[in-house]
Amino acid sequence: MNLLQFRKMFRKLSGRFDLVKDDYSDDGLGHFIDAGSKFLDRLDETQKSWAVKFSRLTTGNIYTTLPYCRAIKEVWVASSTEGRWQLTKKNLQDLMEGYLSTLPAEMETGVPLYYSPCITRSVPPNETLDSFEEFMGYVEVAGNDYNAILINVPTSTDITLIISGLFYSPLLVLDTDSNKWSDSHPMLLYMSTMRQIEVINRSTQGVNDWTNAITTEMTQLGMDLVEELIAEVDQMDG
Repeated sequence: MNLLQFRKMFRKLSGRFDLVKDDYSDDGLGHFIDAGSKFLDRLDETQKSWAVKFSRLTTGNIYTTLPYCRAIKEVWVASSTEGRWQLTKKNLQDLMEGYLSTLPAEMETGVPLYYSPCITRSVPPNETLDSFEEFMGYVEVAGNDYNAILINVPTSTDITLIISGLFYSPLLVLDTDSNKWSDSHPMLLYMSTMRQIEVINRSTQGVNDWTNAITTEMTQLGMDLVEELIAEVDQMDG
């Protein structure tokens, strides 16, 4: 179900004609759909909670940004010359030690072995950092919706980072857009959208009722993930 189809369903089931126009264009509903989708993403881990982001790094680069990323779990590297290997996670403070005396642009290139999630937000936003900005130039302050990772050395060749983790579902913007909730579980997205409306209306009972209904459905989806994880497992390690 794409966004336009979802708005048609929502208008019919909810009777909220103030949020969807007669021609089914948006009249404020989009904010609640986005919030409802994110609520479902955070509520429980399902088979679609995990995703993989492929990020191409050209020679000399040392970071990449990750839109919609909630939590980074693993980072692998694929190289046409070196093969494929997993990067080891380091604390940002430990990884930063290699940058204390040399600007990133002046560092020798190499084969990355380590990574760290890094900071992508300045306070206050968009503040000019002058010379410090040059030193921290490997971090792109891309906005609050982005996470990022930093590798330990500028790559000596073109590589592809393969980042596995928990990601938010894409936001529904165009009428033809869809995500995992609107495609596979449109009624769940409807319930979560209605819940967000109750939150804004400060209706505690309404929020609780929708949350209970949503949780029941989400628990069943979580059980599907458990069934998949334990499939063909007949003994414990150790």
